[in-house]
Amino acid sequence: MKDIAIIGTGFSAATIGYFLKNDLDFYEKSRGVGGRCSTRRVDNVGLFDHGLQYIKSENNEFKKFLGDHTVWQGNFKIFQNDQLKDDLNKERIINENGNNLLVKNLFKDKKVFVNKELKSLEKKNDFFLLNFKDNTQENYKTVIITAPYQQAYNLTKKFTDNYFLKLNYNMQPNLTLMVAFNKSLNLNLSAISFENDDVLGFAANENTKKKSLINKDLELWTIQSSLKYAIKNIYEYRNNKPSLIDEMLRSFSVKLKIDIKKDNIHYSDIHGWLYAYSINLDTAKCYWDKDLRLGICGDWFSGGNAESAFINAKHLVNLI
Repeated sequence: MKDIAIIGTGFSAATIGYFLKNDLDFYEKSRGVGGRCSTRRVDNVGLFDHGLQYIKSENNEFKKFLGDHTVWQGNFKIFQNDQLKDDLNKERIINENGNNLLVKNLFKDKKVFVNKELKSLEKKNDFFLLNFKDNTQENYKTVIITAPYQQAYNLTKKFTDNYFLKLNYNMQPNLTLMVAFNKSLNLNLSAISFENDDVLGFAANENTKKKSLINKDLELWTIQSSLKYAIKNIYEYRNNKPSLIDEMLRSFSVKLKIDIKKDNIHYSDIHGWLYAYSINLDTAKCYWDKDLRLGICGDWFSGGNAESAFINAKHLVNLI
């Protein structure tokens, strides 16, 4: 019988692997590690950080945990009340070779099984039986779930229903547009945060982050939607990509007073994150049942960012 199974390979799982020195097996439903810290690589175009854009943190222990990273230098603005103002709020931590490496590098030398989605979890005397969607099974003494709230709850509700019924956890969606232009927009901006906007939430000029992995003849932007816009469109976005791309770009061009013509668009796509982040501020940091040997952690316990994932997972390790 195996010792500890960890479901998911985002920051929470990486933190557990960093602090817990046991024999660990990591299971990831996708083809690679990273979770929402995701980078889209497009041939002959470049890289889009269409998940995590950057990390803000003053926690030195967390920065040491991250390992290889740099600080995103540039001109950052906040768009509010129809005008741009400077955004000087803290340093922005990135990896110039794609932000998914902030997580991927933490799984070097770890035992990771990809394309392995957990279907169900059963308790059998002194172990858990894990049933995967590829019809395989594994036995473990301890199971730790690091998936987003709804997925974690669906897998564990027969054990955790009473606990989570008392709390108000939920996760919010996001739509992320990736677009490459044939010529510069001449904005001289690295990123813009849009305050209280109906359509837009954040936009980043990827050329200002990645110095060597971008087609120099193109200008790449990752544009994230507002929460309001994502809630409205998340479930049908795959069927409405052209119209959503047009609408987001139109909003972007109007607010920044630029002219975006169709023939200036070299590449565009849109990705939907159903469980992008949490706005929960509950005081709990994780779930741990020492008798069952079942743990759950994630950034969503106390706010949706990478540092929260690190802090909460470290707390779970201390309980284990």
